[in-house]
Amino acid sequence: MNLKSNQGHSQCSTSKRDPNQEKNFVEFTTIPVTYTELLQSLLRNTLVAICLPNPLQHPNPKNYDANAKYDYYGRAIGHSTKRCLTFKRKVQSLIDAGWLSF
Repeated sequence: MNLKSNQGHSQCSTSKRDPNQEKNFVEFTTIPVTYTELLQSLLRNTLVAICLPNPLQHPNPKNYDANAKYDYYGRAIGHSTKRCLTFKRKVQSLIDAGWLSF
């Protein structure tokens, strides 16, 4: 895995997602490590930062799992890191921009 260190890429996106974004298919590059392992490496190299999650809307989303925690959002409860689409999109944007390669 090749990482480029950059202080500017660690910001979290705090804007609300476009409701139509869920319908857009995103093809993620296959990575040779787990997203949980990758998160730790990206944090060490300041390519991502832990984000604060938006408050959950009740009722909980269909994919909500009270037993799962996602590290990208500070161990928030709801789903696992490997199922976090926000983090997967961030990783894909780093790959597309050339900041991350395997």
